[in-house]
This record gives sequence, structure tokens and C-alpha cells, in this order.
Amino acid sequence: MEFSNLTHALIFSMLLVFFILPERNIIFENFVSASKEGEFGPVNFCFNFKWGSEGSANGKFLRSHDVNFDSKGNVYVSDRDRNDIQKFTPNGTFLMKWGSEGSRAGQFNVPYSIEVDIFDNIYVVDRGNDRIQKFDENGTFVKQWDRSEKINGIDQEFGSPEDMVINQKTGVIYITDTGNERIVKLDRNFPYILQWGSVDGIGSNETGKFNHPHGIDVDSKGYVYVNELENPRIQVFDNDGNFTTSFGTSGIGDGQFSKPEHVNIDSSGNIYVVDRGNQRMQVFSPC
Repeated sequence: MEFSNLTHALIFSMLLVFFILPERNIIFENFVSASKEGEFGPVNFCFNFKWGSEGSANGKFLRSHDVNFDSKGNVYVSDRDRNDIQKFTPNGTFLMKWGSEGSRAGQFNVPYSIEVDIFDNIYVVDRGNDRIQKFDENGTFVKQWDRSEKINGIDQEFGSPEDMVINQKTGVIYITDTGNERIVKLDRNFPYILQWGSVDGIGSNETGKFNHPHGIDVDSKGYVYVNELENPRIQVFDNDGNFTTSFGTSGIGDGQFSKPEHVNIDSSGNIYVVDRGNQRMQVFSPC
């Protein structure tokens, strides 16, 4: 997702700390260039407020996983163990929920990532059911994508998809089809466009291929960023899946990663990486 302003970025960071990743002590550090090359200074994030506790009642969480926002600032949270989506006001007041465990339309089996388009439609990566579900802002089911046919001789059925992003300018959808070690590109109405990465479902550390592709985002120019949980790097592609560059290696130093979990781009082009194995956030900017 591309944050519309710094406020959304800060809210996302706060939510990530206080209930999306409650079992970890994450260190948020914003590495920005100082006066001398190679020098970095931390920028503090200030706590604002929190909500939620463990439980199955409205407004509580069992294993919250992802968060996103609509045009009104309402907050949507997926919960992997509750198998539902909860909707809150910007200040955390519970509004509604939808979903239950199952495979029927509107049900979930480990709902992972959430995306919201410019029309406030909600997209949920339903990992355990190998599909993407689309809802309106009131949680009413619209459609799903889980086809199991072959296109150009390639099986199109998802294999435990984990993340997705919408290019808000074009409506194009990009999905990390993790079990198949590939990226799938769909039209806003779900027709298949193309894919890249593995053609046989086998992970690889080669350039342009993937080893557990997990997080994905798109910048204002349409470039697609993908992180791999089992390969400490961020790969960047154009909107047709052509490799352009990559950064990151294994380690604990600045610019190095250990099991990078998510990547997000803000409206200024800064790249935020959840460096899970090193228990920190790293932030990069074009230079």
C-alpha cells in the first residue's frame, strides 16, 4: 500500500507494535542520512493510544495479522485465529466484523493480508483457502479469485498466498503466491494478466526468482518491491515483472536482513522493511 500521509505511516507502526506483533519486542528505527556519509540517526516514534486485548469478543484479538485503512480512516484488522475481519473507527471504536472459519464465500481459513482500493472495497488474502476475496466496505461478499485452470500451460491455482498490493492508479493487483514461489498480477476485476518467478513451484535464490516471497508493495512510479522470508533481500521489478535491482544481504549490519517479513513504501518513496530476525525496522530512501 502507498501511505497517503505520514500520519497513516505512524498509525501503522503503532498498531504493528501494540497488537499485530504482540509477542515480539520490535525496535523501530528510522535510519536517515546525516551530514557525513555512513552516519545514521534514530527518529523516535511517539506512542499515541492503543486498543484491544486477548479474546474472541468484539474488539478483542486472538492472533491479529494485518491492518489497513479506508478513505475515511476506518481501520480493518485480520485475525488468523478468529478467522474474521474487524472494522474500527480511527480512534479504535468497534464498528462491525465479518467472517468465520470455513471455505464458503465470506468465510476464512487463516485470513492474512488486507488491501483497500480507492472505492473502499476490501480485499482479503485467504491463505488457507488459497484464494483472494473481495468485499464492500460493509463486509458484503463481492467476488473471489481461486481458479484452478491452466493459462499458457501454467497452473493458476494459488498455493498459500500471503500478501497483496493494489496499484491505486491502475487498479492492478499483485499477489505473493508464496507456495508457488511466484508473483501473480491480476486486473482489478480479477482477470489474469501475468506472473513471474518460479514456473515449477520450486524456490530459488536466483535473480528474478523467489525463496518464500512474502511481502509486496508498489511505489508511485509503479515499481514492485518483493521481500523473501528465506532470502534476505528486497527485489524490485517494473510493472511487467522485469527485474530492475535488489538490495540487502544476510547479517545484522545496516542494510542487512534476517528473515525480512514485510516491505512498505510511503508517499515520499521511503522503503520500510520489517527485519523480523533482527527485531527491528529499517528504512531506506532513494539515493
